Amino acid sequence: MAHQSGIGVSDRLTAQFRDAHSQPIRVVQAQVTGESVELITTLPQQGEFLEDLAQVPAMLSNTEPSYLLIRLDANKWLFATYVPDAAPVRSKMLYASTKATVAKALGDSYFTEDMFGTTPQDFSPEGYRLHKAHESSTAPLTEQELEMERIRELESHAASSIDSRRNHVASAQYPLDSAAESALKDFCRGTINFVLLAIDAANEVVVASDAASLQSHDELAACLPKDQPSYVLYWFDSSTTLFIYSCPTASSVRNRMVYSTFRQGIIANAAEIGIDIQIRLELDDPREITAAWLEEEVRSRAQPEAAAAKPKFKRPMPPNRRPRTSAPGS
Repeated sequence: MAHQSGIGVSDRLTAQFRDAHSQPIRVVQAQVTGESVELITTLPQQGEFLEDLAQVPAMLSNTEPSYLLIRLDANKWLFATYVPDAAPVRSKMLYASTKATVAKALGDSYFTEDMFGTTPQDFSPEGYRLHKAHESSTAPLTEQELEMERIRELESHAASSIDSRRNHVASAQYPLDSAAESALKDFCRGTINFVLLAIDAANEVVVASDAASLQSHDELAACLPKDQPSYVLYWFDSSTTLFIYSCPTASSVRNRMVYSTFRQGIIANAAEIGIDIQIRLELDDPREITAAWLEEEVRSRAQPEAAAAKPKFKRPMPPNRRPRTSAPGS
């Protein structure tokens, strides 16, 4: 389950989509405005599906994301998410984490297709044809078959790492998507103090589920999902960076395997951005995270390092005692 943003759907958008089922409307456009998803405009149904789709790119901005609810048939709709590359990182994460809320509020059963794009032309007739061609390029698999396929891929990664340990991190490291990279750069600069990362195994990338500046350590636990693993980068203070690997017991076996396999890769991703992780923590219940727990963990891990760095006391030699030396040839 994706981390939810807490943003709701406006009554006006809900009413418009309900009325659209009985009206000649092809597209309903919506955007996140403040604390809710608001209706922006509609496009009337004038011709065939692809003919009307040719008008959609003109509805889209080069910097502002949108949700597009596009009628396919009488009561069948395509849920399209448009997030341009030039959009702010926060907007990208907001639209990703709010999508499920919008679909549920309007009625999941109406949306028989799903589509994502980063340019207006992705939603043109040609863009839609490419989308459908990509969908049909491989035979659909059941959920169980998909899970087994991903497990086999991970086992292959693990096997190759045994043959060449130097390549282990590289073989278990997905690249950052643009939003995750931007969030980590902001974190490295200190403009935010918290980043939540997740693995998108289907697209083989690391994504940012959340990024923010938390006001206290006690806020951290509420930001982590309770039913799937996650990775957290968090500034404990101005000089101490924490890496937290959370793997709740409610997580599926597949997710546990995925996140365990790519944990070192995430640390490598952070290092490539320039983030120096001082302390690594691991837990199986995000509710364990409190200000007191964090302070104790940081203190207990900092003490051994301080002890190791402190020079050991060297007992002075007794007076008139020469240093012991080895005998020649020994």
